[in-house]
Amino acid sequence: MLETREPDWAHVAWSVVKVLVVTTALFLASSVADRALWLFIGSSPDRTAIVYGTAARIANPDKRLLHGWSGGSWLLGRTYTLQGEPRRAGPSTGPTYYEITENVFGSVSAPFLDVPSGSVAEAIGFVEPNSGPAQKDQAKEIIDALPQTLKTVAVVEFAREMTSAQLIAFNRTHKICGGPDVSYVYDPSFADDSSDPDSMNAVVWNRDMTRHDYMPEVRYQCENEPGPALQEFRRWVGQLDEGDDLYAFELDHDWLTEAAEKGVVYGLFVDGWKLSDVRRLLDDPRVNTVYLTDVAHDISGTR
Repeated sequence: MLETREPDWAHVAWSVVKVLVVTTALFLASSVADRALWLFIGSSPDRTAIVYGTAARIANPDKRLLHGWSGGSWLLGRTYTLQGEPRRAGPSTGPTYYEITENVFGSVSAPFLDVPSGSVAEAIGFVEPNSGPAQKDQAKEIIDALPQTLKTVAVVEFAREMTSAQLIAFNRTHKICGGPDVSYVYDPSFADDSSDPDSMNAVVWNRDMTRHDYMPEVRYQCENEPGPALQEFRRWVGQLDEGDDLYAFELDHDWLTEAAEKGVVYGLFVDGWKLSDVRRLLDDPRVNTVYLTDVAHDISGTR
C-alpha cells in the first residue's frame, strides 16, 4: 500500500505568491509600456497643451496665463510650461512660470494651478445660479465713490443665467464687444463635503484659452462673440477623454460636459474695463450685482 505524503503547504503558498507577483509585475510593465507608447506615438505632441494647458486657464481666472510651450516627452512622461502673471488692473508685476507634468501613468501634477486665489477667487465664488436679489445698491455706492476713469477687474453676476442669444442681446444693449477682456462663467464653483468630489472650480471661459504656442490670434466677433465662444468650448470639451486627469485643476469630464451641454452663462468676468462701463451695467435688471476684484489708475492715457 502506497503512502500518500501531505503536501508542503508552505511551499505551495510561496509558489502561488511568486506567480501572483510575476503576473502583477508583467501587468504593470505592460500598462507602463502601453502608456509610454501612447505618450510617444499615439498621442499628439500638443495634446498636453490642448487638454491640460486649457484646463489650467479655465480653473485659474486669477492669472493671465499668456504663453505656453512644451518641454517635450521624456522616459516617464511629458511637461508643459505656462507663463503667467496675477490678473490685476494695474501694470504687470512680472512673469511666473507654472509647470504641468503628465507622468507615464497619466497622472497630472500642476503645482499652484489647482485653484484660484485672492479677490478673484472670492468674487467668482459668490456667483450662484439664480441667487436672488443681491446688494446691488451697495455695489453702486462703492463704485460711485471711486473715480470713474479707473480701470478694473470685476465679476458681473446675472440675475438669471443667459443663453448665447440672450447674452448677444445684452451685449447689443450695452455695446459690449466680446474680446480677450470678457470671459464667460459657464458654471459657478461648487463645494459640498458630502459629495465626491467635494469641490469643483468655476468654468470661466474665453476663446483664446485654446490658443497655444504659435497658433494664430483669435478673431473675436464683437457683440456676437458669445455664440462662437460656446461653440469653441463645446469643441474643446469634445476632445476630452474620460481618462484625462483633470483633478489637478479641480475639474472633471462630467462637470465640463454638463456645462457645455447647458450652454448658459451665469456671469461675466471683465478685465481692464473702465469703472464707468461696469457701473452702467448695474442699472440693467438682468444684472444682479458686480464684484470688484481690483482697481487701478489708467496710466495708458486712453479715454
